[in-house]
Formats: sequence, structure tokens, C-alpha cells
Amino acid sequence: MRSYYPQFREGAEPGLVPKLGGLPWGLPARLWPVCRECNRAMSHLAQLPADGDALPLASGEVLFLFKCEWDSICSFWEHDGGANAAFVVQGAELGAGPTTPPPDATGEPPALLREIAIAGWRADDDGAPAESEEAFYDYMAHLDLPEEVVHPHEWASAWRTKSGGVPYWTANGVQGMPAGRLFLQIDNWVDIADGDPVEVANFCSDGTAYVFVDRSQVQPVYSMFINR
Repeated sequence: MRSYYPQFREGAEPGLVPKLGGLPWGLPARLWPVCRECNRAMSHLAQLPADGDALPLASGEVLFLFKCEWDSICSFWEHDGGANAAFVVQGAELGAGPTTPPPDATGEPPALLREIAIAGWRADDDGAPAESEEAFYDYMAHLDLPEEVVHPHEWASAWRTKSGGVPYWTANGVQGMPAGRLFLQIDNWVDIADGDPVEVANFCSDGTAYVFVDRSQVQPVYSMFINR
């Protein structure tokens, strides 16, 4: 099936550009999510403006991802635990500069994740035949798929961060997912142009963050969880 694979480079230009980490651009302060477990501000994980087939959001929408990075080890891997957040904002609602995160009760801000720009997208086949799509959302059916379909790229990191297609599951297979279908996934490590792989965030060392979208709702609902 068709997927879109990001090309990464160190740092990002100011503005509403696709990126991982850093500070979100123009996000209203009232929308900065707070972890329900530790009651402290989450760290900004990604801002992703609509971009055709690569990021099929409604025109003008921006997807923001956040997760708790505090040492309290909140349940950031759960899609419904309140320790991560995935939501869209209309570009018209955004301001004209980076948003400063709210501090916790001691005045300490959340961890600032490494800023990594998405310089472009490469369209490619993810190795899964269209007729096998439903099996990627069923634990037992996924186990029965041939290895060359389940892991066609032999765990290569460059294939585990992508938009669209079916989930490239970790060794634990189909687990912990919410309603909907894969929108995108981000591996714990990504390859930087002309550099070594770098760690994106705390995904339990070797996990992958999956963002699902439930389009059965009046407004699409986005959820994030981490599998390892």
C-alpha cells in the first residue's frame, strides 16, 4: 500500500513548518496540553500542517502531538491515559511566533525535545497488499500473515516512520490501539540527512508512536499511543 516517508534534517526554519520537537508555532497557550497524571505541561512532539496525500488533513489544519516527558513516568504510551495528546487546530487560529510552554508548580518548563525538520516526503509501497489491510488491525490475523508482509523491510528504521498505509508494528504486534485507522507513525529513532540516527523522544527506548484517526465521528478524532 502507498505510504509517505519523511526526509529529516537537523533544525527547522521558523514558522508553520512540518517538524518534530522544538516549540510549536503560534499555538494558543490555552491549548497547550497538561498531563492528567502529573498535572504538568507535556512536551511538544510534532507540528504537522496539512500536506496533500502525505498529510491528508482538511485544508488549513495543523496536527499537533504532545507527550509527557517528566521523570514521573506517566503512562504516556496509552491512548486514553491523558499523558499524551493529538489534536488539530485551524491555521487561522494560530499566532505568529513560537509558543512558550507553561511551567510546572516549581517554575520548571517541560523538556524541550530535539528539533528535527521534515524536508520532504518520499512516496513508496509499504510492502502490504491492499487485501491484507484489515489483518493489520487484528491481533490473530496479523500473526497469521507471512513474515515478508508483516516486516517487509526487516525492521529498518527508515521504514518505521511514515504517513499512510498500514501500521508497521513493533515486535509486540497489534496492541493497545484506539478506534480508527493509522494516520502516521514515528519511530523512536529517525535518520537525519548527512548524520547519524537521533532519538526523537522517550518511547521506552525502542518503541514507536502511532497516531490513529477515527473518521466515523462528525469531526475526525486523533489519538496517539506507543507500542514496543
